[in-house]
Amino acid sequence: MRRTNRRLIAGARPILPDGRTTTVPEAAQDPSMERPARFNAEPTSFLETI
Repeated sequence: MRRTNRRLIAGARPILPDGRTTTVPEAAQDPSMERPARFNAEPTSFLETI
């Protein structure tokens, strides 16, 4: 699964050059359910920078 994600990220870079990726530690399949606070903090911190 990680290989697929890496391919998708690599393909999106030319379209979204200012995008960023992150990993939610200790989350396996569904970070939004396993670590909701951390998952929600990432887009919030990104939106505060723009």
